[in-house]
Amino acid sequence: MYFKDLTTYKYMNKEKALNIGWLKKGHFFKTGDVPEEFIEKLWHYLKYPVQVCRGFHTCDFCKNAKTGVPTVTFKGETRNVGYYEIRVWGQDEKVYAAPSLIIHYILQHHYKPPQEFIDAVIYSDAHSKEYYQKILTYSKGYDFWLAQDCTKL
Repeated sequence: MYFKDLTTYKYMNKEKALNIGWLKKGHFFKTGDVPEEFIEKLWHYLKYPVQVCRGFHTCDFCKNAKTGVPTVTFKGETRNVGYYEIRVWGQDEKVYAAPSLIIHYILQHHYKPPQEFIDAVIYSDAHSKEYYQKILTYSKGYDFWLAQDCTKL
C-alpha cells in the first residue's frame, strides 16, 4: 500500500490526517539518518494501535521476507507490526497516520520521514495520560489493547 508522505489520509477512515510512511516497492522514498530520540519515542507509539486489521502487510523491500506477522526488535524488545496503524498529533492540530511497519522501514531500510513528522514525534509524549485520552477519543472510547500492550512479544 503506497501513499505519498504528507498527502491526505483516506485509507480506512475519513479523518483529517496526513500520510506518513506508507511505502511500497517501485516508489521513491527519502533515506537518511534520524535522531535516536525520534526512534525511541516512535517505538512507544506502537503501544497504541489504531485501525487494527485482521490481516497484515509485510515489507515489499525485504528479499527473504518471513511468513506470518512481521516483528521488529529495538533495544531488546520485540513487537508485532504490519496489522495496525499509529497516530501522532503534531503542532497546528496536524494528525499524522502511519502504518506500524514505519519502524521497520526506518530501522532496516533507512527511511527518513519528513522533518515535520520527526519533530512531531520528538516534541510529543506517547507516555502521557493526554495521549492516551486522545487515542481513546479517536477510538470512540474503545480501549483496543491500550490497557494491556498486546503488540509486545
